[in-house]
Amino acid sequence: MAGSTKPGLIGLTSIALAVGLGVVLSPSASADTSSDTMSSAILGGALTAVVSAPTRMSPVILDGRSSHASVGRPAVWTITNARGSSAAWSLSVSATDFVSAPGTLDTLERTVAVENLTITPGIVTARTSEGADAAPTTEPVTVSGLPQALVWTSSLGKGTFTLTPGFSLNVPLNAYRSNFSGAIDGSVVNPFVSILTFTIA
Repeated sequence: MAGSTKPGLIGLTSIALAVGLGVVLSPSASADTSSDTMSSAILGGALTAVVSAPTRMSPVILDGRSSHASVGRPAVWTITNARGSSAAWSLSVSATDFVSAPGTLDTLERTVAVENLTITPGIVTARTSEGADAAPTTEPVTVSGLPQALVWTSSLGKGTFTLTPGFSLNVPLNAYRSNFSGAIDGSVVNPFVSILTFTIA
């Protein structure tokens, strides 16, 4: 029939228009938003040092011709600055003279002046993988009875640092031997002993 439209096409067109109008005329969705404040307190920790002196230095045999060095290395030192600030800090050392105590046959104590002891801090390693600052400054120290800085920083010394220093005691040519603590055969002696004080501040 002229001018007629197939019923199937009318149905499809009506459905398409209905879907299109539904999208256009539907009310826009409103977003449900909110905001929160998040906080975290970061508190400073401590400034600490785990240090030690060699328990036993290498023995020395006097030969009457020259001085000798008694040497040793302690366990690894660890310095931790967890204060969370750029305040300066230093690790210092002082010590007493080396003394061999009187024995059963030797009635006088013998001494070697503490100024014969040198401590060389060596290489300081910063745990940079954990975000430590650059390694602090070091300097070999001729030890005395007054505190002297071994390791220090003027700023930016946050983090953990490790080092293994070297100790060297110069035994003068005219030094006395250690006192015998028992028989004079020298099998047991009173070694020369010094007390070291380390301060981190």
